[in-house]
This record gives sequence, structure tokens and C-alpha cells, in this order.
Amino acid sequence: MTDEPRTQKAIDIVRASSAKARRSIVVKEWGGLEIFFGKITVSDMEAVEERDPKTPQERNLILLCNKAQDSEGHPLFDKGDIHFLRTEGDFVILQRVFNFMFESAYNLAEAKAELAKNPSSASA
Repeated sequence: MTDEPRTQKAIDIVRASSAKARRSIVVKEWGGLEIFFGKITVSDMEAVEERDPKTPQERNLILLCNKAQDSEGHPLFDKGDIHFLRTEGDFVILQRVFNFMFESAYNLAEAKAELAKNPSSASA
């Protein structure tokens, strides 16, 4: 038996990095509502596809209802809200929330701090 150091498995790195992937957006037009999102997984996207969305907007509304949480992790919307979001929600505001929902789980401050510590972290 050798005394070689154990290397961390790739899946362990992936799991550890996604465990903290929670971020929020404040939507001032909705009374300052703060919406929290966790990571979006393949399983999340499969659940949306099972609902057979007809448009990208419908897909995003379903995902929003599935993923949006309050600060304590409780759902902010339910499936019945999709109709009202579609027919009464301001498209521009919803699009901003959708864009945020799909952004990287790392916030800008964390990314800048990491880049300052390790400039090679930005290399492709």
C-alpha cells in the first residue's frame, strides 16, 4: 500500500461548490420583494419539461414558480400563480428576474475577490 495523498474526486468538488449556491434579487417594482434562488439542476429542468411548456416564457414562469423562495426557503409562488404572472406581470420585470435566475451562482463580489487572490482563476 502506498502513502500517496488522496485526491479529491471531481463529483465531490461539484457537490461542495453547489451546496452554497443561493442568491437573491430585490425587485423594487414589486414592493421590494426579495426573491431567493438556489441552484438550477438538470432535475429542475426535466420537471419543467414534463409540464410541456409551449414557449420559453412559459418554461421560465414554471421554473420561477418552482425555484423562487423567501429568505427562509419557503416557496413564493405556486402553480396557480403562473396564469397571473403571464397575464398581469410586467414582461420587462419578469425578464430581469428570469435573467437573474439563470445567472451564475457566484455573486460579483465573490468573483472579484477570487480573481484578486488568484488571477489565473479567470483563465479558460
